[in-house]
Amino acid sequence: MIGKNINWLIMERIAIMPRIKSIMKERKISVAELARGLNMHPASAAGMMKRETLQVQKLAELSVFFQYNFFREIAATLPFSEPDFSADNREVLDLQDRIKALEEEVKGLELEVGILRQTIRDLAGR
Repeated sequence: MIGKNINWLIMERIAIMPRIKSIMKERKISVAELARGLNMHPASAAGMMKRETLQVQKLAELSVFFQYNFFREIAATLPFSEPDFSADNREVLDLQDRIKALEEEVKGLELEVGILRQTIRDLAGR
């Protein structure tokens, strides 16, 4: 199954650049404005727009610039189901319950220590 997923990724290019260009066109943002917004040289921004792929960091910067989650769009194109965190959630809930139980135990022990200290003071005062 893993090999099949890797083959899919090798065969299919994730086409995010057309979507970026589409948003630029919708919002009437020029490459020069994009370059200024990303603090890039205009020639670098133009070169970036001609490439088929982007580094993840640059895509994150574009997401911030456009206030648009490109990562969600990419995730929607992947042929994988959503992760099932229910087992993890159960484990977290179990751990939270255990923490509460331990906190109660600590309170009881602190009370016991207080009683023992008072007993020692009482005995020392005789």
